[in-house]
This record gives sequence, structure tokens and C-alpha cells, in this order.
Amino acid sequence: MKLSPKIIFLILTILMSALFVWPELNYQDLLSQGDHGRDLYAFDAVTHGKLPYKDFWWVYGPLMPYYYGLFFKVLGVHITSVLLARALLVIVCSVFFYLSAACFMSPGLAFLAAAWFTQGRQEFSTYNHIGGIAAELMICWCLLSYIRAGSIRYLWTSLIADFILGLIKINFGLAGLVGIVFGVLWIDRSKKYSFSDQEKKIYWAAVCLVPLALGIINWLLLKDLPLYAIRQCMPYFGTDQPYHASPLIVIPYYLTQHWLTFIRTRFGIPIGIVLHGCTLLSVYLLISKRIEKTYRQNILLGLGIIGGFFVLYFHEFLVSGVWYRCFWSVPFLELFHFVMIAVAFTFILKPLRILILIFLGVLAALGIVSHIGSIQSQKQPFRYLSMDRGQIYVGNEPQWTDTVNKVTTVLNTALKKDDLFFALPYDCLYYYLSGKESPTRQLIFFDHIKIPPKQEISVIKELENNQVSFVLMSNRIISDETGLGVFGRTYCPLLSAYIHDNFTPVFRQGGDWTQPPGWANNHGVIILKRSASNR
Repeated sequence: MKLSPKIIFLILTILMSALFVWPELNYQDLLSQGDHGRDLYAFDAVTHGKLPYKDFWWVYGPLMPYYYGLFFKVLGVHITSVLLARALLVIVCSVFFYLSAACFMSPGLAFLAAAWFTQGRQEFSTYNHIGGIAAELMICWCLLSYIRAGSIRYLWTSLIADFILGLIKINFGLAGLVGIVFGVLWIDRSKKYSFSDQEKKIYWAAVCLVPLALGIINWLLLKDLPLYAIRQCMPYFGTDQPYHASPLIVIPYYLTQHWLTFIRTRFGIPIGIVLHGCTLLSVYLLISKRIEKTYRQNILLGLGIIGGFFVLYFHEFLVSGVWYRCFWSVPFLELFHFVMIAVAFTFILKPLRILILIFLGVLAALGIVSHIGSIQSQKQPFRYLSMDRGQIYVGNEPQWTDTVNKVTTVLNTALKKDDLFFALPYDCLYYYLSGKESPTRQLIFFDHIKIPPKQEISVIKELENNQVSFVLMSNRIISDETGLGVFGRTYCPLLSAYIHDNFTPVFRQGGDWTQPPGWANNHGVIILKRSASNR
């Protein structure tokens, strides 16, 4: 059977993205004791029947712990299981990026676009969000396909994808619904698609059914928690977030950083010339109507959908200025650039088109080769997490790796089978690596979490009821980072006093306590044991 070019390049996209993620199957660029530790602990917890929010603090949608937990169940409790699950989602992202691009350009150019997206992918500080990017791109592909084919099945599929997105991060699921509703209205009006009974059901589902289903699921998981615990899990109100910024500051900052990406590297300027030159030419072609009418209409609708999703998924960064939060919009910016290249190619002479394709293709290939080589070179013994639940190489500084290996060994030696320990302020990685359940529902203790006195008292009761004999504290208990604070001074004075009165230091390892503690570096740990008089 002869395969079509679209299928051939789809297969090549899968192979290309699989090659890209292959070295990541036992390597984590940076592993944080807090954010990644929380994720790993959550994935393991749900395999034992624990519920997100209710049984442990969780700040995203409830779906992804079960996705990764399934891999723990099938492949074993190792970080490599999580990295394989993440790699599969990266491949899914590449596939839907390719399919979205192929709605407006040749399969070959769409494959090149997917290669650029894959090798330029921005890494979040959590395993959760890659699932959201996959769902976002699936929604985009559905609407772009609807422009071309007008089939209702794409709209139903987009709602399923959006429901999944809402279970990964609820605010992005709701933003996606806004994009779907207004996108479909605009497409129908422009393409003069008939308003059928099926389409009425689509609108009802988007406006009522999907939000209601998301609301019910979250309510069932949150309903037994006090208000302060709900706000800690759903930090979308008032001052729940530690970072706040004005859009008047954030937008110039973003544009400046976007510009700097083109002048920081050797090939940045020629890349910028190609991308922005094609964009200017495409704008001219679209305004002057020098391209075929139907193609022009589809391109304008497609750019509207892509641009709309870029704006909608930009909202977290817009109000916070936290750079990684703009990563939700990056796929749509990259897709926009390649759609503009495709439009420009309808006018550019063939020799110049070939030259641009060779230039972009070579850079994409070099990026993938460099990525693989860079990771392989870092797989050194001093970067290896040697415990059973680790078994991966990390890009952290050697001192960090040494500290984590030694502290985990100490915990596994000191703790008996049923013993628990308490880790704070945010060091869930040790719960996961030691295979121990947290003695408290609360996993994070920072200033911006706003832990009230009654919650401190409940945590102390949990420590007493679980007969906790050891407390692990990292040097992040003393931090000048925004929103973190100083344990006992700016937050949790009761809990600090309880630990001070009942525990004494028995082990201090790793890190320089004179240096500012980092998210995944300058990591120091002290372990305290319950005083004999308080047992």
C-alpha cells in the first residue's frame, strides 16, 4: 500500500521526536527537591489509593498523578518510569504540532516545523504541564481542521481535549473553552457553515457541560477541606500567588526577552531575519490579496485561532511576570512563524525557498544532535542517583547529587519499616526516594502558603499521632527568595517552636548554609531526632 506524503512525514515526526527524547529516558536536566519531589510523591501516593487535595497537598488538576501513577504500576517505582511517560507526551505534542501545521502547509514544511518545535521545547519545572501542552495542541489541531473540513467531529474532539486540559490545570481548561466557543463562532460566520442541532449541542457542552463536569470533580475532591486548604491547592484568588506584576511592565519585558533570543547566539540574527522577513512578506501578501481567495481565508482564520490561543494561554505570565509561565503560549508563537513562512513561500522564488529550508533544516538537525551529545556527556557517575527509586542521571551540581544520595542513605538506615519522618519546608523528594509516606497532608511550608495557626496545630497533632521521631529540614527554611520567608520568623512560629523544643540535630550534610539556597542547587540538609525526654 502506498503511503501519502502526509502519513510518511507523520511517521518521520514520530521517529524524530522519539530520537530527541531517547537520551532523556534516564536523565533529568535539573531535579528539584521541592517541585519534582512533590510530583514524584503524588504519583506514588495515588497508586496507594491516596486522593489529590484531600490526602496530600496538590496545586494542579487531579489527572496527571494518575497518568504517571499508571506507569509506576506497570513499570515499577523508578524515576525512569516517569521520564518514559513524559517522553511519550513530548512525542504526542510533536505529532499534534505537525498535524496543526499540515493544515496550512506541505507535509515536508510541517515536519520541519515540528522538528523546530521539538528541539526548541521549553521545559517546565513540573512533570504536570507537558500533558497540558499536548491537550492545547490537540484543541488547536481540531479547530484548524474544522476550518478546512467543517466536520462536527473535530469540535467534539476539541471538547474532550479541553476537558482533559481542565483536569490538568483548570484555568487553562476554562481559557481553552473560551477559545473554542469564540473560535467556532468566527469560523462558522466566515465560512457560512450551517447552524445545525449538533452544533447547538457543541455550544451547550462548551458553556455548561464541560465547566459543570470540571466543577463537580474538583468539588468532590475539595469539599471536605477547610477554606485555607482549598486556597492553598487552588491559589487563584487575591494574594494567594507570591508573584504579581502589571501587564504594562510584563509586555515590554517579554518583547525585550523575545528580541534578545535573536542576538544572544551565533545564528540568532539570520534566524530572526528569516522569521520576521517571512512574516512581513506574508502580511503584505494577505493585505494585498495576492494569494488564492480560499487559501487566504483559511490562513486568516487559522492565524486568528493561533493568535487567540496564544493570548488566552498567556494570562498567567501576564499577571505574574514569572518567565516559565509564558511557556504555555510558546507552541502557538512557533506555529504562527511557520504559517507565515508557508504563506511567504507562495511568493518567494524556488531557489530562495530551498536555501531557507536547508538553513532551517540544518539548524534543527544540529540542535537535535547537540541536545543528544550534551546529555550523553553529562551521564557521569557523580551525577547518578543511586537509590532504587532514582536510577537516573541529573544535571544538578555534583554537591547536590552527593547530598541527596547520602541523606537518602541515612534515612533508609535510621528509619525502621513503619517509621515516618517530617520534611520541610518543601523537600518531598526525600519522601519519594525513601518510600515513606508524609506524616502530614501538608507538603509545603513557605510564607506565601499562608499557613494559619490552626493548621500549624493540626500538623503538630499529625506528627504526634504518627509518632514521628525524625525531622528533615533543608536550608530553604532561611531564604530571601520572593514568597519563601524564614521558618519560625515570618511563618509557622508554633511549628518551629514545637520542633525546637522536641528535637535535636543529629546529622548535617551537604551544601553551603552560607550561600542562598536554590530551587535545585546549594542544597543543605539537617536531620533532627526527637529528644529522649520527649519520646
